[in-house]
Order: sequence, then structure tokens, then C-alpha cells
Amino acid sequence: MVIAVIFILSLLLIWGDWRIYRRYVHPSRHRWLRHIAIALFATANLLPYVAMAMIWLSERTNIVFEMWLLTFFTLLSLSRIALYAGIFIFKNRVAKWLVGISLCTIVAWVLIVGVVRTRKELSVKCAEIVSTQLPQAFDRYRIVFFSDLHIGSLISAAKVCHEVVDRINALDADLVIFGGDLINVRYDELTPTLANILGKIEAHDGVVAVLGNHDTGVYFRDTVALPIEENTRLISERIEKMGWRVIDDKTQFIVRGEDSLTLTGIGLSRELLEHRHSADVADELDLRHLYKGVPRDKYNITVSHMPQLWRKISALGYGDLVLSGHVHAMQMKGRIGSFSFSPAQLMYNEWSGLYTERNSNLYITDGIGSVGFHLRIGAPPEITELTLRRAD
Repeated sequence: MVIAVIFILSLLLIWGDWRIYRRYVHPSRHRWLRHIAIALFATANLLPYVAMAMIWLSERTNIVFEMWLLTFFTLLSLSRIALYAGIFIFKNRVAKWLVGISLCTIVAWVLIVGVVRTRKELSVKCAEIVSTQLPQAFDRYRIVFFSDLHIGSLISAAKVCHEVVDRINALDADLVIFGGDLINVRYDELTPTLANILGKIEAHDGVVAVLGNHDTGVYFRDTVALPIEENTRLISERIEKMGWRVIDDKTQFIVRGEDSLTLTGIGLSRELLEHRHSADVADELDLRHLYKGVPRDKYNITVSHMPQLWRKISALGYGDLVLSGHVHAMQMKGRIGSFSFSPAQLMYNEWSGLYTERNSNLYITDGIGSVGFHLRIGAPPEITELTLRRAD
């Protein structure tokens, strides 16, 4: 999907560059100007392919640098498209350049803000989850949920992890849940230094986690040297050593006096990995074995990295609250009044925030780290504080 978008975008840009070159650069008497223009156009359009070649050729990729290449490509591409839109649509010579330069400036400004500011504005969001199924002893039970740290692509990873830990611990939660994608490509991105920092997260009932698609090692090219199963085992061991409990395909009971609720984690099977970005991944998926022996009459919290499983979970009679990440709102979203929009809507039915259907709630966090490029527009990194409330 991403490669297809980049390819189509490149074709549009090449067409636009060619028209600009033929109309405004080629007539120039200065040969050096034509050479510079060709070099600039070629460099701008080749950036994503250089990044992808580096990813493919290198066993241990420099993810941060490659994402910077894709970030610059995104900035240069969208700004040029805005410029060309004004130039090609309007016929009046003054109007076309005035509109084109104005649009280019606005787009560039939004993108630059997304790189230098929004990407780093870690926020704490709050939401209430109200249910008649919630036991009285868990009324006002507070869960801190965060996901998609992607430490392999973080700039100043230790600094970001320190901030995450400080913000979470300041909330004094009953339970902390991590929703997957701790790393980007391979298990050793979780270095002892970063593990020591993240291991300082505290909660009354501890910290639990599920693995995301990136945690499995599916994006590491040499799966012979490092099979998916081995990477998954190694990252799980490192997470457990931090003091977090990995609950992939497990259910735990959380007890308060004579009351209890169930907490289920869904791991990433091969089938889920193959369809991780498909909206209909759950259509023929059987999740019943994950809830074997789990009583339906107890309030259930399910942690599924992929939100596409929500309705399947609810149909089984579980998932009073489902917590997911994965989508990031594609790191771009906007709002007009109460209406929110994002490119993520092209791929996912539910993509950000709280959704309620009958007696089931789904919360999708926009995550903390970045994938693809160092950019977030209208979707700052987030930690979410969820307060459970019993409805009388």
C-alpha cells in the first residue's frame, strides 16, 4: 500500500516537474540552470527509493536516517504538488504564481510544524468507560494505556522513554497496559539502557503488554538468520525482564475483594500477520480458543494490537472494553467541528479514539512513535488514562 502510494505520487511529480521544466526552465539560455533543475528534480524524486534500497540491502538498517529521507520526500512532494496545483489550474500569470506559492507555503508550514513540534508533543488524554457490567469494586478503576512506541525509530529514544515513564507514573494508575509495537524491526532495539528506563513504570496492579506486528520481527529481511518465532521469543523475554507481564493469548483475573474482572491479550498469529492491514481480517478468523474457560458473566478487558478484531471479540460475548493501537491515525488527522478525518479511514473502519456499540467499547490510541516518516499532523503522541465507571 505504502509503496503503491509512493509510486503513484512519484509519477504525478515527474509529470509536474517535466511540465515546469519545459515551460520555465528549458527556454533559459543558461545551461547550468537546466542542469541544476534536473538534478534537484531527480534528487527529490529518488529519496524514497534510496531509503527503500537501504532497508533492503542492509541487515541492520539505520531506521532513523531512512525515515528522515522519507520525511524530506513527503515535505518536498506535497509542497510541490500544492505549488503545481496553483500554477496549472489558473491561467492568469500573476494569479497562478500567487496562488501556487501561497498553497506551497501553507502546506510546507503544516508539514514542518508536524516534524518539529506536533511529533514531540506527548499528551495525556482522558476517557470514561461506563458499563452496567462493571463490578462495584472496580468503579473508578483507572487504566493507563499506551502503545506503538517504536523505539527503533525514535529520535533521542532515551529522552522520549524517560518522558513517557514520568508522565505515566505521575498518573498513579491501578493498571498500566501497553498495546504492542515496542520495537520496529528486531528485538535488540530494546537495549539494556532503554529496558532499564521503561522498567521503572509503576502501577498498583502492575504493567501488562501484548506484542504488535513490528515486535514479531516480520519486517526483518533475513528471517532465516532470525526467524519470526525467535525474534518474538527474544523480545518477549526482554519485556518480561523489565517487570512487564506479556499476556499474548492469555487471560488473567484482576481481583478486588470478592469482585474480579478478566484481562485477555491477543497475540499476533501468522494469519493475523498476513492480514495486519486488512479491514476484513476477522471475517473468517476463529478467536474462540483465546477465551476458553473465560467466564462470560465477568467484565472483560481485551488488549488487541489490531482494532479490526473488535466486533469479532464482541460477537463472542467478550470485550466490554477492547484496547488497540496499530493505526496511528496514519500520523495525519484533522477535525472540523465534531467531524474527524484521516487517510486511515481508507483502510480501517475504526481508526482513532473511543467507539461504542451495544455493550462493547473500543479505544484506539494514536500511539507515541512514528513509522515511515518523522511526522505527525494533528495526531500528537498520546498516553491515555481510562477511568472505568459503573452505571447504576
